[in-house]
Amino acid sequence: MESTGNIQQFTNSQIIEKIQYFIDTNKGDVGRLYHILEHFKQNKPLYQSDKNYLESKLSVSFEIIDEKKPNDNPVLSKIQLLMSTETGDPGRLQHIYDMIYQNKPLYHSDQVYLESKLDEQDPPENIVTRLEYSKNRYSAPKETVFEAKPPAKLQVQKLRGSMPKDWSPPESNSNELTGIYEKIKTEEELLAEKKKEHDQLQLQRSKLSQLILNRKDYEKQVLLEKTLLESQIKEEHLSIQNQTKISEQIILQKAELEQVKSERNELMKKISVDKEKIAIDLEFQRKQLLQTKLEQEEIDKQIKNEQIQLAKMAEEQKSNLLKQSKIAHEINEKQGYLEKTKKEYEDIVSQVNLEKSKLIECEKLKKLIVSQEKDLVKAQKERLKINQIISKEKENIAKKTKEEQAKLKQQSVLVKQLASEKKKLEKIKLERKKVEEKIKKSKPAKKTRAPSKKAKPANSEPKIAKSTENTDSA
Repeated sequence: MESTGNIQQFTNSQIIEKIQYFIDTNKGDVGRLYHILEHFKQNKPLYQSDKNYLESKLSVSFEIIDEKKPNDNPVLSKIQLLMSTETGDPGRLQHIYDMIYQNKPLYHSDQVYLESKLDEQDPPENIVTRLEYSKNRYSAPKETVFEAKPPAKLQVQKLRGSMPKDWSPPESNSNELTGIYEKIKTEEELLAEKKKEHDQLQLQRSKLSQLILNRKDYEKQVLLEKTLLESQIKEEHLSIQNQTKISEQIILQKAELEQVKSERNELMKKISVDKEKIAIDLEFQRKQLLQTKLEQEEIDKQIKNEQIQLAKMAEEQKSNLLKQSKIAHEINEKQGYLEKTKKEYEDIVSQVNLEKSKLIECEKLKKLIVSQEKDLVKAQKERLKINQIISKEKENIAKKTKEEQAKLKQQSVLVKQLASEKKKLEKIKLERKKVEEKIKKSKPAKKTRAPSKKAKPANSEPKIAKSTENTDSA
């Protein structure tokens, strides 16, 4: 067994042994394995599904190669000569040839049958050497081993030949000797007839056993073909049911298509209405944006003006503080002038209070400015959100348009698929009608078929197998 890449190479006998092992160990579908085994035994080509099944069981892909024909066994060449000259039952001779070729033991009846056929070809002195060679070549059971004996006529001739050349029986006993010789001849003839009858009986027994074996094989094949036919009929029923389901689904899909079309039209109307609303909202939002921009510009101007005023106020306050410091220094220097300057001091204090109130007002203005800045930031964020919503709406509208275009394309593809599926349905119906007609034709052929008296050859195929092959090809 050689391997080329991932493909294993097997001979026919090797693959038969592997299938027989699967059947004996009950690994897999036994009926299908028997069917595959019969195909290999009869040298028929396998279906692709059966080959795939066998490869899955062997867990490797394989190919069948020719076995090397042995040239060292003369018995096989003589059996081939018998088959070519059509002397004997070709089916039985093929079975014996296969058994010897595979180094398997022969049945006793097959061995007797083979020797009787070889006796017709070879002279009696070569029988013993041939049998010894065949025993060494293939091992028969102990019960079937026997020795070939020369015929009785040869023994009598040897006894006669042992007398002297010039010997002549006495004259007084010549009549008795002639009578004894005549009796011996009659006994020899009777023995030969009995041997012929015995050989014929053994041949008929061997034929009977072979016929029984052929009948059992044929019954197995018939059962296999029946199971295959039943499985194919079930598959056809299932396919018909599937087709009816598919047709129902197609009808439902048509109704759904109509519903989808109506929904799509309604959606298109809604989309157009939504578009108009979105356009109006966009214009309104643009106007609001322009107003907010104008308000923002005005607020910026006001803030700038207030900042300038605040800067001026701060400078004035700084100058006032310097003045107050100078006044305080003068007050310290001129304590004598306190009374005079009290009134002035009170005025200054009042001014300072005024300035403080002004500062408080400025702080309030600052807070207002900060709050207005926050409001501005919020307005900007809301404007960005509105822009994002508008962009999302635009994207959604673009996506919906693309989806509608894709749906339209799918609908056109579905229409084409429906047309192709209708054509396939019509083809399947025609094929199913043809198969039913073939099944009807094959059924009466089974009933009217009479059992053949002659033994069928091993390579002969039953009619039911042909019908199944036709159904598979269909």
